[in-house]
Amino acid sequence: MKVFPVKCRVLPITLAKQDPPMLEAKRSALAHSFEEDGFAIARGFFSQETVAEICRRAEKILDQRTEFSRNYTNITKGLEKADGFFAQLLNAGPQVSLLQELLGTKPIPATASFFTKNTATEEVNPHIDSVYGGVIWVALDDTNRDNGCIHFLRGSHRRQAEFSYLRPSQANDLSDHPDLIEASMNAGDMVLFQSTTVHWSGPNHNGTPRRGFNCFYTGKSE
Repeated sequence: MKVFPVKCRVLPITLAKQDPPMLEAKRSALAHSFEEDGFAIARGFFSQETVAEICRRAEKILDQRTEFSRNYTNITKGLEKADGFFAQLLNAGPQVSLLQELLGTKPIPATASFFTKNTATEEVNPHIDSVYGGVIWVALDDTNRDNGCIHFLRGSHRRQAEFSYLRPSQANDLSDHPDLIEASMNAGDMVLFQSTTVHWSGPNHNGTPRRGFNCFYTGKSE
């Protein structure tokens, strides 16, 4: 399998100036999807300049890593501890106010992570996260079924008991589930989802770059 290099061109940016506020109509549509489906995709939320800056800084941190998880070698967590850029993005990025609006409560920042997926063996099985909160996941490359996009079970956040058995380390085939949604995204798109929504990502079958940036937030259920 051909593995593509993960290097991004350096582009000087100012985050707040590059990513304009979202129109009210779009925010309303996102709120409806988030409430009913458990997730919502904000198309083109981050500029390509911001995407490139995230890539550049995350890959620098990745190059300096010396320890890797046995199960998930493609995930780099704790970016906010290694670079103030990610601490600022996690705590005060443009996604925070939108997520607060969707959750109905103030998101409490937990961690920021960088995901790569260059081989057919790297996948995360269907699961729900263990605490109440919200997650944002930004596509840094175009992503679809062929290179391992995120999948969701629509409405599963309302049926937590039904899916409580799922674990990210245990294989469970939900490919024929009637509520399955493949979240194909372009670079700069952002998906926001409730942590209790069933989600997973398949393997990268075609070897094209498939990188993502993730921020996880906890919050008090009201």
